[in-house]
Amino acid sequence: MSTSLALNDFAALSPLLIVLCGSLLLLLLESFAEKSMKQWAFPLAFLFIAGALVAAIFAPSSQNPLLTPWIRFDTLARVFTIFFLCIGLGTTLLSTSYFKRFEASHGEYYFLLLSALFGLILIGASADFLTLFLGIETLSISLYVLSCYMKRWEPSYEAALKYFLMGALAAGFLIYGIALIYGAVGTTRFDALLDGYRSLTTTSGKALFLSGIALVTLGLAFEAAIVPFHVWAPDVYEGAPTPVTAFMAVGTKVGAFAAFVRVFMDAIPQFDPIWNQGIALLAIPTLIYANIVAIRQTQLRRFFAYSGISHAGFLLIPLAAGTPQALPALEFYLIVYSIATLGSFAVLAFLDSRDEGVFLKDLQGLFRRSPFIAALFTICLLTLAGIPPTAGFFAKFYIFKVAFQAGYYTLVIIGLLTTILSAYYYLRIIAIMFSQDPLEAKAAEFSLPAALVGVISFAAILILSCYPAPLLNLLF
Repeated sequence: MSTSLALNDFAALSPLLIVLCGSLLLLLLESFAEKSMKQWAFPLAFLFIAGALVAAIFAPSSQNPLLTPWIRFDTLARVFTIFFLCIGLGTTLLSTSYFKRFEASHGEYYFLLLSALFGLILIGASADFLTLFLGIETLSISLYVLSCYMKRWEPSYEAALKYFLMGALAAGFLIYGIALIYGAVGTTRFDALLDGYRSLTTTSGKALFLSGIALVTLGLAFEAAIVPFHVWAPDVYEGAPTPVTAFMAVGTKVGAFAAFVRVFMDAIPQFDPIWNQGIALLAIPTLIYANIVAIRQTQLRRFFAYSGISHAGFLLIPLAAGTPQALPALEFYLIVYSIATLGSFAVLAFLDSRDEGVFLKDLQGLFRRSPFIAALFTICLLTLAGIPPTAGFFAKFYIFKVAFQAGYYTLVIIGLLTTILSAYYYLRIIAIMFSQDPLEAKAAEFSLPAALVGVISFAAILILSCYPAPLLNLLF
């Protein structure tokens, strides 16, 4: 057994190491050169994330037994790492646009953002429950602080406190579930879970394992904001700064489902039909509740909280199916959802000029004032609604297909009905943008970083809508 790390091992770890070193350097520079960091924090953070992205694309694999029990270097880990770093780049661009209007220290913010990215990458590459827990807690602790980063905002205090208390409770459930699983099978390594479960011969052993799995599922359901573990999301989304909300809506959602994939689709696929049926039962109230409540929302950050909960319900559908085709369908949906959501928050970055955020009334006449912004928001909303011929339609088609083939007909029917319901509130927003321009309306303030995120999102949606074959062939 090797007792040291070679250069190849460090190259395999390079995305994690670059993000970690970048976050620590930003914190150090913030401590000794606070004034300079207002100018240099964004380019440094962007440079480190971009460097980690290049490293993730070209990083070799490692078979060192010092690393492989804890971290995976497979294709799935590489895909998730690249995905998370792209989300980080988009969030960084939205953040610098945001700080041009709202005063706050920069170095600490980007340190926390890179720390959250480190946690996400660790989740996607985890090979053990302990590594997974470390990644989730690194992500969560960073977000607890980021959600109340604007210290003058009173709504942030309540949101951050609620997020922290419920997150601590969910972490308790998660670690207790891991302890029960360890007590049942004697290991926390993912590659030994399935064999350990199948070797259980006593009823008490199986009950202990399934109890642990239930608690782990509960902890991950909190991170994904699945009903009834969603109550933190609307208040936190509303009280957090807009780029933080964007990161939570995309990064945290993808991270939670990356954890689901690692445990339940990679480590113990279809280990027990009871778990799949339980996920289906969670998907039904999530889809119904989120889509009904979203209709009543007028503040757009809060609206995207319920929109995200709704999409978490759709993402549970392939998870419940658990077939070999479910994983690529889930990945494709995550990619399309993330692109459309980041594009939507790029629009909010143009309009966000006050503490309370952007409201539906602020969108009135947006097409006449800013045709490009209205067109971008329109295509993003149509994608989120799953209206053909956008990429969102293909994403929902594939998850319904895998659920239908797995025999979850009720889930497919409810998913189709709630898709129609969601189309109503997405199309309502589009109608407001094309309505008459109010007299007191102000033109959207241009921001080059936000425009870059918007243009990339717009182009990606158009390409995936017109020619999704390359990505589908890569995933399927």
